[in-house]
Amino acid sequence: MSKTKYLSETEKQLGRKHMYQQEVYNGIAYSLLGDTLVYLLAIYFGAGNLALGYIASSSYIAGVVLPFVSIIFKGKNQVKVQSAAWLIRGVVCFGYIGLFFMTGNAAVLLLLGIYTTFNIFRMIGIALNDFTMKSISSVSNRGKVVANVNVAYQSSSMVVRCITALVLGIQQFSGLVGLIGLQLIGAFMNFFAAYEMSLVPSRSTIIHKKGSTVFTIFKDAMRQSFLSRRLLLRWIATAVAVIFGLTVPFLRIELGLSSSMVVLYSVVLGLAMVAASYISRQFSDRLGSRPLVFISSLFSLFFFLLWALITPEVAPVWFFILGFFTYFFVGLIALLVFRLVQQVMPDDDAVGFNSMANFVIAIIAFLVGIISGLLADNGDVARSLFILDGKAAGNGYTLVFLFAMALTAIEALVAARLQEVGAYSSQAAAAVVFSMHGLKAVSMIEKLEKTTDPAKRRFLMHSLGSNYNNMATSEIRSILASPFSSDKIEAVRALADRPRKALLDDLIKVARDDDSYVQLDAIAALGSYKKDPKVKEVMLTLLKHGRWSSVRSMASKTLARITENTEYLPLVNELSHSAKHIDEIIDYLIAKRHMDKEGTFYQEFFISVEQGRSATFRQTRYAVIASFFKFGSPRLSSLYEQLNSGNIKGFFPSFLSEARDLNQIDQHYDEVLFMFYNQKWADLRDFCLNILDESDLSFDPCLDNLKIGIMKSREMDIDRFDIQDALAGLYFCYSLGKNIKI
Repeated sequence: MSKTKYLSETEKQLGRKHMYQQEVYNGIAYSLLGDTLVYLLAIYFGAGNLALGYIASSSYIAGVVLPFVSIIFKGKNQVKVQSAAWLIRGVVCFGYIGLFFMTGNAAVLLLLGIYTTFNIFRMIGIALNDFTMKSISSVSNRGKVVANVNVAYQSSSMVVRCITALVLGIQQFSGLVGLIGLQLIGAFMNFFAAYEMSLVPSRSTIIHKKGSTVFTIFKDAMRQSFLSRRLLLRWIATAVAVIFGLTVPFLRIELGLSSSMVVLYSVVLGLAMVAASYISRQFSDRLGSRPLVFISSLFSLFFFLLWALITPEVAPVWFFILGFFTYFFVGLIALLVFRLVQQVMPDDDAVGFNSMANFVIAIIAFLVGIISGLLADNGDVARSLFILDGKAAGNGYTLVFLFAMALTAIEALVAARLQEVGAYSSQAAAAVVFSMHGLKAVSMIEKLEKTTDPAKRRFLMHSLGSNYNNMATSEIRSILASPFSSDKIEAVRALADRPRKALLDDLIKVARDDDSYVQLDAIAALGSYKKDPKVKEVMLTLLKHGRWSSVRSMASKTLARITENTEYLPLVNELSHSAKHIDEIIDYLIAKRHMDKEGTFYQEFFISVEQGRSATFRQTRYAVIASFFKFGSPRLSSLYEQLNSGNIKGFFPSFLSEARDLNQIDQHYDEVLFMFYNQKWADLRDFCLNILDESDLSFDPCLDNLKIGIMKSREMDIDRFDIQDALAGLYFCYSLGKNIKI
C-alpha cells in the first residue's frame, strides 16, 4: 500500500524527536551566529545606526530570494532541501575569518555581506520549516509542539550565551579574537543541527504551480479576510520584533555596557522567550491565539512606552528587567501568530505560500530597519521630546520605541477583529490567565492529560468540578461531549456535587440520550439543579416516556428531589410496582420518601415478600427503609452483613442483648433467642406484633404507617417468610417500640 505525503502518528513522533534535538543544536549555533555577536562586531568596526538597523532586519530581508525557491528546488524532498540550506548557512560563516585582515567600512561591508548570505540560506530553511512543523504536529497539539520546539531552542541558547558572556568577560577574548572565535564554534555546531534536520521523516516534495507567483498568491490571500488578517498580524509582529532587536545595540551605544553584559542581556531575553513558550504551550491550544495576542499587545504597548521614557542614567538592571517583560510579550505574540498562520497554511503549495509571506516580511523588515535607523540618528530630538516634572525624559532611541508603539497599537486592532474558530473572547481569556482559579484549572487539566492512575484522575476531576473558572467549565463541557471518556462519569458526578449553571444544557443533553452510558448518572446529577424549570420538564418526560425502566426510576428520584410534593406520587407508585431490579426499587423508595411526607408507602413494607423476591433483594429494601429513619445503633445493614458472613450464632445474641433496653425484649430474651435459632417464625412474628399493639405511634404519620405495614404480616402466609424477614420484623418492631411517645 503506497503512502501519502502525510505522516503517520509514529512518524510524527519521530519527527518531533529529531526536531527537538535539532533545535537544541540550533540554539547553540544561532546564538553564536545570530544578531547579538554581529551587532557587537559591527559596533567594533564603527558601524552607524543605518547599518545596525539593517542588521536588525537582515534576518527577514533575506526573504526576497524565496520566490525562486519553489522554482529552483521543484520536485525535491522538502526536508532534504531544508537540511542542505541549514548546512550551507553554517559554511558561509567561516568567511568571518576575513575580518582579521580588514578594518573600517570595508570590514563592515564584509560583515554585512556574510550575514546577509547567512540569512538567505537561513530564510530558505525557515520557509520550509513552517510546513515541516505542521507536518509533524496535529491541530490538537500544534501550539504545544511549537512551544516545545522553542523551549528546546531557548534552553540551549541560554546556556551557550552564558558561556559566551564569560568568554567575552576575559580580557584576551573581549575583542575581535573572542567574537570571531565564537562565530566559528557556532558554524561548527550548525553541522549537527543540519544532520538532525535531515533525519526528520518527510515524503513531501517542493511544488511549483505554473503561473503561481508571489504576487498571485499575495492577491489570492488578500481576498480572504480570515487569511489576510492573520498574515497582516504576522507581518506587524515581525516588524515589532525587528525594532525590539535594536535594544541590543541600544545597551552598547546608549549605556556603554561591555560586550559580555550585552550577551547577558540576550540571556535574559532567552529566559523571557522560554517563559513565553510555556504560556503558549499551556494556553494557546485551549484559549486560542487571538485573545492572547490582543492581551499581549496591550502589555507590549505599556512596556514600549517605558522604553521611550526611560533615561540612560537609570541603573542597568532596570533595562534588563524591562527587556525581559517586553520580549516576553513580543515573543509570545510571535509564537501565537505563527500558530495562527499554520492553521490556514495550504497543504498543496506550502512553500509558495511561505515564500510569499516571508517575501512581504523581507520588504517590511527592510523598511522598518531603515526607518528605525533613521529615527535612531535623531537622538537629540528624541531626548528632548518628553518633559516629566521639569526634567527631560527619554533617550536617543525614544523615537524608535514610539514607532514600535504605533505598530503595536495596529497589531492590537487587527487582533481584535480577527476570527478564530473555538477561541475564547479576550475577556474570557483574561479571566483564565489573570485568575488563580484559571491557572489552577489549566494545571489540573495538564495533570489529567498526563495521569493514568484512576484514583488521581478522580481526585483531579473532583478538583476541576470545584473550580468555576471558564477554563474548567470548557474542559468539563468537552468531556461531556465525548461519546466515551474515562473521566465522563466523574465529570457528571462533579456537576452533581458542584452545580454549574453554564453546563446545565450539556448535562440535560446527556440525560436525554437513551444510549449514553452515563445517562443515569446525568439524570441523578440534575437533582442538584432544583430551581430550573427545564430540569422538571425533562424529568417528567423521562418518567413518562423513558425507554428504559432504570431511566424512569432514576427520573422519579430526581423529580422528587426538585419538587418534593405529591403531584406525581400516583404515577411513581404505579411504576414502582412493576420495577424489576433492586436499583430501580431503591430509586422509587427515595422518590416516595421525598414526595410522600405521610409515608403511606411504608404500608407496603412486606411487598417484596408477596412478590417472591430474593434474599438479597429483600435485605437491600429493608436496609434502605431503615436508613430513612436513622434509628441509630445497631444498623440493620450491619446485622445483615454479619448474617451473610455466616456469623448467625455470634451476631444475634449481641443484637438481642443491646435490644434489652426495650422492656418486652428484656422480659422475653431467652424465648426470642429460642424462636430465632429454631426458626419459629410464626411465634416470632406474634411476639413482634404484640410490641406494636402496645405502641402508640399516631404522633408521627411515617412511623404509624410503618407500623401498619408491619402489622399486615398478621394476615400473610408465614411460610413465605424466612430469616431475612424475621430479622427485619424484629429490628423494626424493636426500633418502633423504643420511639413511642412517652
